[in-house]
Amino acid sequence: MSIRSGILAVLTATDAYGLQLHGELEERTERVGRVNVGQIYSTLDRLVGAGLVRASGATDDGLPLYGLTDDGTAAAETWLADAAIDGADPWGDTTFKVLLSTSLGHPGARALVEGYRVAWQREAAGATAPQSPGDLARRRLAEAALAWLDDLERLPGGLEALQAPLRNERPRRGRRPATSPQ
Repeated sequence: MSIRSGILAVLTATDAYGLQLHGELEERTERVGRVNVGQIYSTLDRLVGAGLVRASGATDDGLPLYGLTDDGTAAAETWLADAAIDGADPWGDTTFKVLLSTSLGHPGARALVEGYRVAWQREAAGATAPQSPGDLARRRLAEAALAWLDDLERLPGGLEALQAPLRNERPRRGRRPATSPQ
């Protein structure tokens, strides 16, 4: 799971502030409590420094908004199109990216799902005659991933049913108003 890439993906849909990005990532990928809000802000700082994200104004109550630069958009689109399963956590990476892409209604979501289907089919075919417990685990994981991808497409409404509107979570406490009443 890449928080960096997840932030870029959410920003393809809208400019957002840090807590909003945090809520979107947790809600869309069903990873409640797994992403530290501070990690979002430190990642945003690094993305700004790398020229992928820019300041894009502020909300009515003074929360800083972030948006993508052209390089940030290109990086997000590249990540959202890559269905490789060769990372340290192929299952986590697959679910994170598919849930994020489909829930955002990204135009490439269906192609991403198909790309993952092909990658997991190759993985399953490569582990057809398990020689070790690791081979058996890879085959079972590939079978489970393929079943999950099939189940997503069998949902009432298909992949499009996973689309969700963007949230606008506001800080509940500790936030001072942008202007104080006189």
